[in-house]
Amino acid sequence: MDNITHLVPATKSQCVITLNPFQFNYYEQSCIEIHSPDGDHLESIGYDIQKQTQEEKATQLQEQIVLLQSLCEKITQEVELPAQAIAGLGDLLFRVRDIINNSSK
Repeated sequence: MDNITHLVPATKSQCVITLNPFQFNYYEQSCIEIHSPDGDHLESIGYDIQKQTQEEKATQLQEQIVLLQSLCEKITQEVELPAQAIAGLGDLLFRVRDIINNSSK
């Protein structure tokens, strides 16, 4: 790999791996496992950032649901929504369904 920089050349010390944008995007959305040549599990990287990202998405979704609930409670008459609002509501409901499906697994 050309993105590895050894801190102390030719020794068994730490090294620095600089991720390119594609690798960083992969890191944010997945987990990397390092195995020995024999297949022994040595290290897992990425679970924490993946969990943090999911928690942030869930919090944002909860806030949007509360806002939507508040807005719906204030509607006292028939309302016609613009197409963009309907698309936004559809997106919100699909995200809710995905979170519910993922939490029940």
